[in-house]
Amino acid sequence: MLIVESLLLLLTEDSGRPEGWSSDNDLMLRGALLSDLMLAGRIEADTARTARRPRMRIVDATPTGHPVLDDALAVLSAKNGKRISSALTWDDLRPHDAAGTSLVKAGVLTKSTGATPGAAAEPAEPAAPTGAAPSAVPAFPTRDPRPEAELRERLYGEIAGTRAPDAQDSALLTLLQSTDAAWRILRAERTGLRRSGLAQRIKEIAEQAPVTGAIKEAIASISSAVGVISARTRSAAAAT
Repeated sequence: MLIVESLLLLLTEDSGRPEGWSSDNDLMLRGALLSDLMLAGRIEADTARTARRPRMRIVDATPTGHPVLDDALAVLSAKNGKRISSALTWDDLRPHDAAGTSLVKAGVLTKSTGATPGAAAEPAEPAAPTGAAPSAVPAFPTRDPRPEAELRERLYGEIAGTRAPDAQDSALLTLLQSTDAAWRILRAERTGLRRSGLAQRIKEIAEQAPVTGAIKEAIASISSAVGVISARTRSAAAAT
């Protein structure tokens, strides 16, 4: 699965409802989608102007063959050269619907557009074209729980050090940690770590990711931007 697909499974209850404790789901999902495109060699983080506010640059517009990535790449042409933070907060980038539809086609999820998640599932529909009026946000109840269970077991193994982390899982864990969601998603009784210990272990995994230094820095820049935006949003909400 793509990073964005794996993240959607972790952030969604079996009923199709988003995890109620997090308001950063869309932000993290966009970060996951950008990370997928980074690993696919389609975009990069341009730090020529400033390392603290990198810009997203499309370096290869060739289709990847995966609809979720290719649709996002086409939409992101409007953000070419803009700050990564601009893409992370852009409503035209809809990773939730795209990843959900992809997992419906794979038989992992079902789709419901009823008022209550878990209502009768409907066939997957194509995403609304850019600029169209947004429709009701679909819910994606679980159809096959095995992929998420296998994902969780893999992550627990990587945290325990009994399994070597791959680039995708490293990026996934880093994104979860960027909004302090990792300790909620990954149960302490399975990791054997406290909140701070888990954060340190995820940092170690990110440093060990089997990718080039440039890609590692690019993934880190995405997660850092996600964390900054999340903190800023929470601070603004607390002030109101």
